Amino acid sequence: MSLRLVVAASAGILVGAGGMWFALAPPAAPVVRAQIPSAGAPSTESSRAAIDVDAIRAVVREELRAASMAPPPPVVLVPAATEGPASQKEETPADEAATANLSPEYGEAEHVVLSGLARRSWSAEDRSRLQALMSQLRPAEREALARQLIVAANRGELKVDIEGPLF
Repeated sequence: MSLRLVVAASAGILVGAGGMWFALAPPAAPVVRAQIPSAGAPSTESSRAAIDVDAIRAVVREELRAASMAPPPPVVLVPAATEGPASQKEETPADEAATANLSPEYGEAEHVVLSGLARRSWSAEDRSRLQALMSQLRPAEREALARQLIVAANRGELKVDIEGPLF
């Protein structure tokens, strides 16, 4: 089944369902328009009873005043991590261990992604190179590269020149 046939069938189903929805939808409720007296017209008791414009204005003013005087929502501050010689000594071995545990193919795969980001375009050649390397990477490495590539494409930082998946 070709993609074009699937898209055409899906569009036909959606149009048919939409037509049925419109055909079976309940009738719209009648529109009731309020009679607002003009500024120069004499006001009668019945028109004042139906809509008291001065009362509406007073309520709106009160609501606006209350909204402008309301305190802003509290801001939650997260304390910054203190950086000192002790914390640097603790992080350095962890960073070295993380880079030491990277697979050898990760550097090449990262180079493919970074070169595509530098060019701001992603081609079929980039995809095939990355696909060949992805099977040799660890799951965390694949996730990191995929996240970097997908986020850049979603933000519009990467022009995708191919159809189908990015990798």
